[in-house]
Amino acid sequence: MDEDHQLNPERHEIEYYEDEIKLIDLLKVIWKWKYLIIAGAFICAIGAAVISLNMTKIYGITTVLQPGMLKVTADGKTVYIDSSQNIKALIETGGLNGQVLKYIQFPDQKDVPTYIEFKVTIPEKTKALEVLYETPYPDIGMQMMKNLNKGLLERYSRTIELYQEDYENKIRRYTTQVFALNGKVTKVKHAILGAEAQTVASIKQLNNKKSTLEAQIETKKNQLKNLGKRISEIEIEIHRISQNTDLLIAERNKFLESKQTENNILSALIYSNTIQQNIGYLNNLRSGMINTQSLIYEEQLAVERLTNDIMDLAVRVENISEQTKLKNENLASEILAIGGERDNVLVDIQSLNFEKSQIQNIQIIKAPKTSRFPIKPKTRLNMMLAGVIGLFLSVFLAFFVEYISKYKNKEDM
Repeated sequence: MDEDHQLNPERHEIEYYEDEIKLIDLLKVIWKWKYLIIAGAFICAIGAAVISLNMTKIYGITTVLQPGMLKVTADGKTVYIDSSQNIKALIETGGLNGQVLKYIQFPDQKDVPTYIEFKVTIPEKTKALEVLYETPYPDIGMQMMKNLNKGLLERYSRTIELYQEDYENKIRRYTTQVFALNGKVTKVKHAILGAEAQTVASIKQLNNKKSTLEAQIETKKNQLKNLGKRISEIEIEIHRISQNTDLLIAERNKFLESKQTENNILSALIYSNTIQQNIGYLNNLRSGMINTQSLIYEEQLAVERLTNDIMDLAVRVENISEQTKLKNENLASEILAIGGERDNVLVDIQSLNFEKSQIQNIQIIKAPKTSRFPIKPKTRLNMMLAGVIGLFLSVFLAFFVEYISKYKNKEDM
């Protein structure tokens, strides 16, 4: 074969040229009949659109359900009211058709379905059921889907009631025990309240005495404050008179050292009299200060005595409180023992209530909903498919017509 190509290279070129011409001829045929091809595809698409638009519009009604949970076993496994497969079989086999068609009014009795076809799918790794119903009457379909959900709830309602009654009986028994234990706790609490009331009365009486003593202390403190102010005032006055006296003495000495005259002697006598008066006044002030300090000391002693009395009252209050505390601790330990038993029962009741609350009927995860647009017929898809088919048919027709025309030309020749 290789030798033949090497010996006849011109022949190989001729074959390649003929293949190229054939491909160009095909393209020429398509280009020649392009309007026919386009028209054929367009006509098929328009025809499909007209047919689809004249067909009855079908809407989809969807809802999503899930089996309800009855309980969780001790090993952590969940027990459901029924399996998804059983519920699917119940819906698809028409087990609820009577409930679904209840109170449904169709526009025409001929349209009443003899068999209701629900399409049920179970997504992977879930227990949910996606239910689809196709109908030309969306309002009626919506009502039928609601009736289906209602029928499922009614079908399993008796099972739910039996489980709930069982839990309620257990809860009532435990509740009776709680009431009895509460009665014991109430008696002990009354004893504690009695002891506390007696203690409060005693402490109140002591606190009243304490308040009286504190009021007296406050009065004494105010007196001490006033006496302290009096001491400060006397000290200021003593300091002022002392400075004044020192000044007068200095002035008198200055007069005495100067040349004595009758006027100087008279002034010196006046200074001497004033100095004596100041000294007398200072002595009076110092005497008043000593008396005031004595009063302060006496008031401080009185405050100390009152404070000691208050401390004695505090010790008495503490003793009474301690005795009551010991008594109440004994009673409280008894309450704790009863309360522990009661808490265990309450935990059991809480656990039962939780398990009861977990009992679920069929769960409507997604309420029935009508599709916004008809799901059938799919006009766009039909037009596209018809256009593609029309395109292929038109191309085939173009080649067929071209072939017939060439065949007739050969016969004419």
